[in-house]
Amino acid sequence: MSKIIVTTGGTGGHIYPALAVAKELIARGNEVIFVGSSSRMENTLVPKENIPFIGLDVHPGKSIKNIISMISLVFKCLKIIDQENPQDIIGFGNYISFPMLLAGILKRKNIYLQEQNASLGMTNKLFYRFAKKTFLAFNSTYEDIPIKYQDKFKVTGNPLREEIYHINKVEERTKLKVSPNEKILVITGGSLGAKSINDAVKKYWDVLENKKDLRIYWATGTKNYDDILKKLEIKNINNVVKPYFDNLINIMAAADLVICRAGALTLSEIIQLETPSVLIPYNSIKVGQYENALILKEHQGALIYNDNETHEAIEVALDLLENDSALNRMAHNIKTLKTSNATKAIIDTMEIWRNN
Repeated sequence: MSKIIVTTGGTGGHIYPALAVAKELIARGNEVIFVGSSSRMENTLVPKENIPFIGLDVHPGKSIKNIISMISLVFKCLKIIDQENPQDIIGFGNYISFPMLLAGILKRKNIYLQEQNASLGMTNKLFYRFAKKTFLAFNSTYEDIPIKYQDKFKVTGNPLREEIYHINKVEERTKLKVSPNEKILVITGGSLGAKSINDAVKKYWDVLENKKDLRIYWATGTKNYDDILKKLEIKNINNVVKPYFDNLINIMAAADLVICRAGALTLSEIIQLETPSVLIPYNSIKVGQYENALILKEHQGALIYNDNETHEAIEVALDLLENDSALNRMAHNIKTLKTSNATKAIIDTMEIWRNN
């Protein structure tokens, strides 16, 4: 049995892939300790999985105060490594993983990295030279890596929840009691919601509701739900509007089309489920959603619109839902992006090195 430190935090896009790997490591008889932020969502998500958690008081930014704090956290992480003596440390990006990864390098531990997005994040850019291996979600990331370091990388896809590999489209449509002629449109802007998407859906709601043989699952996000529901009249009893869906991957599996942001984890789920999409990336260079979306567009599995084009995106989505051949072609094209079970591929690779 080996002891491994998993480190990341901040957002679900980082935390859920880390949890998938952590749980599989434990299932294979390893001991896992999760190091993250004491004030972000991993602080509650990780203990719920009965995984030992160590929280760091870590903050982003380049102020003198935060830099001094980060240096002190590196010393704290050095002490954690001395106490726990892990064989390996695997980081899943985000500034929260920085102090533990640096401490691991200073202690000459085996370092592994995983990158969820098409473009390398800052922490992974800093540390990939020192890592045994960096696991990539997409082939396109190689374009940003110097040739002399490319053997340090491996494309595995993003680690996803195990249940997604066993989902069947026909079975999910049967569970939802979808008729053969009925189409399903899923609309989501993430857990908090996306104002531009929600505004466009509100404007077109009557059109959407009057569309024959169309069922809508709209996740407004917790931030917008109450306000939207007050102003919305839902006439079709099959249409479902909620802040979020606990079973979203099951609904996306049954769907004919998804309108959503382009977060790395969402796109990886769409790819695994082979569901066509209309993507509206969050317009921030730091997040890198446009680069993620471009991968699906270049493989003709999705269309991309920006926040100023959300109304056009809704109109195009409605046209697409009338075009079975286009939807089938997009679904077929997505298959070329699918990878094997990323969680198992990552751990298998780590174990091979450990045994050499």
